Amino acid sequence: MSTVTIIGGSVLGLGAAIALADKGHQVEILERSADPQPSTVDDAFTAKRPTVPQGVQSHAFASLGCNLLRDRAKDVHDELLASGCTEVQLADYTPPTLGKVEPRPEDKDLRMVIARRSTFELALRKRAQARPNIRFSAGRTVRGLVTENGKVTGVRLEGGYTHPSDIVIDATGRRSAAETWLTDAGLPAPTTQSESCKITYYTRFYKLTAAAPPGPINRGFGAGGLWDHYTAVLFLGDNKTFSISFGILPDDTALKGLRNEEAFTAAVRATPLLAGWVAPGNSEPISPVHAMGSLDNSLRLPQPVQGFFGIGDSVCTTNPSYGRGVSLGLQHAYLLADMLDEHPEVGPKQAQAYVELTERLLRPWWEEAIINDRGRAAMWEATVAGQPPQRPPAGVVNFGIAVAASTKDEEVWRRVANVMMMLKTPDTLYQDPEIKARIGKALAGGPPPQLPGASRADLVDVVAKAS
Repeated sequence: MSTVTIIGGSVLGLGAAIALADKGHQVEILERSADPQPSTVDDAFTAKRPTVPQGVQSHAFASLGCNLLRDRAKDVHDELLASGCTEVQLADYTPPTLGKVEPRPEDKDLRMVIARRSTFELALRKRAQARPNIRFSAGRTVRGLVTENGKVTGVRLEGGYTHPSDIVIDATGRRSAAETWLTDAGLPAPTTQSESCKITYYTRFYKLTAAAPPGPINRGFGAGGLWDHYTAVLFLGDNKTFSISFGILPDDTALKGLRNEEAFTAAVRATPLLAGWVAPGNSEPISPVHAMGSLDNSLRLPQPVQGFFGIGDSVCTTNPSYGRGVSLGLQHAYLLADMLDEHPEVGPKQAQAYVELTERLLRPWWEEAIINDRGRAAMWEATVAGQPPQRPPAGVVNFGIAVAASTKDEEVWRRVANVMMMLKTPDTLYQDPEIKARIGKALAGGPPPQLPGASRADLVDVVAKAS
């Protein structure tokens, strides 16, 4: 088996380490931070992670990733449940407009683990630490790659030290320096395609103090909606926590006040679907408001490089609101581990196999994110400008249209749920003739009633007054 060096010890670095260690490889994780790692759920939540801005944002863990852990790393799944996380079955949260929906055997895979990202990462770390063939090295900053005869044979560390390895995996995320490393080493760099998500997020975490959920749950993992100028979603978390995230256009200056805690609370109270969750006596905030912007849907298509592989966000990022990053990254890691079984020798065949599996896995989800974000951003931009949003051309199915139809047709709901949870690929929703026909029939009498949200004028007003 190979020696494997993983650069980055966050969620996907840990997940990749477990996937590869369970195949028998000797794995070492290089972590830039030399700070002691948290050992409890509470310490993990409050730990400062300046290089992981998404760590303090809401997360949903899609069925694809949850099922991978259930089937291939059961000890991680068990650790999550022991840490206070819970599971939900999405078939228990079908739209009430569908009436009684009979369960099907395949519904067991439509499931999610409810967790904060910090708790999810802590569970992965604990189980990685329990594996004898995974080693952690803290305070190691990678500055470049070591090569020999066109192959990557290790990494160059800050201070001039080198670290040899049969295989190097980049799990450093969206801020990856792989392009620089490869270029400096005279190796082909990825081909990057990128487009702005046109969204900025504001998130705050809470501890539930009410005995029961104080508001509706219209999604398996929480509650929320998308309106003509903003989105607001509540994500259930582990250990009686939850978070609320607002999404707005990056240049929507009238709502920038959401960064202010009083304005954030006022905006939640102005959104009827979520107002009850922050009513006095129902919850208490446990974090400030965290903002995250400068988000892109980015695909860094790798070129064949022997001995060097990127995974997850270091290769592909999509709008976090789709909740796909962790699941895509875990799937990427396990596909890589399986490929190394099939092509154990470092060389051209192994490098080409990685390139092919990467594009096959990631491109469909990246393309869907681009299309959906363009449509959502155009709607928001029209509303902010005081203009009516344009409707898609007749016969075109986008995510919003499919979701609307899913409240009236059970088969459409199942397909939407399976694509949202990444158990089926986007083309099975947007290109399937039968599903498209069902969507057209379901919406022939008009769209379903809009979820109650705040009007543009009302939201701008409450944010301005509270800022």
